[in-house]
Amino acid sequence: MGKLENKVALVTGSAHSIGKAISIGLAREGSDMVIADMEVEGLKKTAEEITALGVQALVVETNVLKAEQIEALFAKAMEKFGRVDILVNCAGIFNGGPVDELAVETWDAVIGTNLRAPFLCTRQVFPIMKKQGGGRIINIGSISAQRPRMFSTPYSTAKSGLVGLTNATALEGREHGINCGILHPGEVTRDRQPVMPPGMTLPAGYKPPGPMETMSTEEIAAAAVYMATCPPNVNVLELIQLPIQQPYLGRG
Repeated sequence: MGKLENKVALVTGSAHSIGKAISIGLAREGSDMVIADMEVEGLKKTAEEITALGVQALVVETNVLKAEQIEALFAKAMEKFGRVDILVNCAGIFNGGPVDELAVETWDAVIGTNLRAPFLCTRQVFPIMKKQGGGRIINIGSISAQRPRMFSTPYSTAKSGLVGLTNATALEGREHGINCGILHPGEVTRDRQPVMPPGMTLPAGYKPPGPMETMSTEEIAAAAVYMATCPPNVNVLELIQLPIQQPYLGRG
């Protein structure tokens, strides 16, 4: 019997990489899953792995930059399952450049995906969890919130803001049994390059980390599952997970 049997978890950004691994990890603990992303084919593959574990998966194509699509996401989750016990805000994009050359469109896209979207999802799930008598929200942050790399102004700002959103949500959630925490991964081996909006490219000088400087998505998922399976009276407010050989304990 899994620790999340009879629970329902919703994970954004679950077509690939960290979001996919977390979705599968939660499903292994018995949770039914609502998985959301813009990439439907990736979502379908994630759903196949989830249902093979004997739990249900609801696939919802979602652009988290659009508030109306986030509202529809939670409406479909409630229509299917009638509850949401765990929300994992994992959808994210990376882009940047020299601050004096940074396009406003780049700033808006990165802040919108990495910070505004978690707020919108939290706003949607909060009344659901209040009515249920509790729940858990896990935000996927980044070591960049504390130790940014060069030319990552919008990304680092968004992840720093996500810390503030996490703390405020945890404080407001106390009286309703709603826990909120943030998981900060260091470098992770992904199944593709960092995701950016159409027409945008990786910042100049970007170099992927070496094989000894990364963790697997499954290792990050294990940390998220630990946070999700804590007793309801226990909240992991902030968890930093790094490969031990990551330069400078930060971005370098």
